[in-house]
Amino acid sequence: MADSGAAGANAAAVPAEVELVRLDRPSARVADLRSAVLKLRLAPGQQRFSGEATTTLPRADVDPNRFPFAVLWRGTAVGFGIIDLVGCLAEITDDPEHAVLLRAFYIDTGWQGKGLGRAACRALDPLVRDIAPAARQVLLTVNDPNPRALRAYLAGGFEYTGRRYLGIEARPQMVLRRVVH
Repeated sequence: MADSGAAGANAAAVPAEVELVRLDRPSARVADLRSAVLKLRLAPGQQRFSGEATTTLPRADVDPNRFPFAVLWRGTAVGFGIIDLVGCLAEITDDPEHAVLLRAFYIDTGWQGKGLGRAACRALDPLVRDIAPAARQVLLTVNDPNPRALRAYLAGGFEYTGRRYLGIEARPQMVLRRVVH
C-alpha cells in the first residue's frame, strides 16, 4: 500500500467518512467509480510496491477470485484495492479457507498523508464479510523497504504475523494480519 498514515488534525474525523465500494457489481455509480479509480496515481517510487488500477482492475475483472473496490472519502474516489480469495494465501497462513488477501491497495498521491489508508483498513470488515462470509482474517504482504505503508497498515489495525513471504519478484515481504470482526 502507499499511504503515509500520518496523523493530522482531520485524522479523527476521516474514518466516519470513508466508504469502500465494490466495483464488480454493475450500476451507474459503479461505472463512474471505475472511471475515477483508473485516474488515481501512485506517488513516484511507489509503483514498485503496488500496481495502479489501470493494470490491476482489468486483471481482477477476469479473475472470479478477485473483488476490486474503491476507497471513497466524502463521495470522492481516493483509493483502490482488491480482495483476493486465493492469491498467495496457502503460502502465508495455515487457515487459507478463512482468510482473504488485500492486494493492489493504494491511496492516490494527492490524498496521502491524511489518514485515509488507515481509515480504509479499519473499514474493511463489512466489505470482507460481504465477499467472503467465512473469512476471519485479512492478510497482506508489505515490502520491507516500504515503511510508510507499514505504518499505515499497523495504524489501520493490522499486526505482524511473524511470517515472511518472498514475493514474485523475490522481494522479502512481511505478512500482516487483521482480524475480521
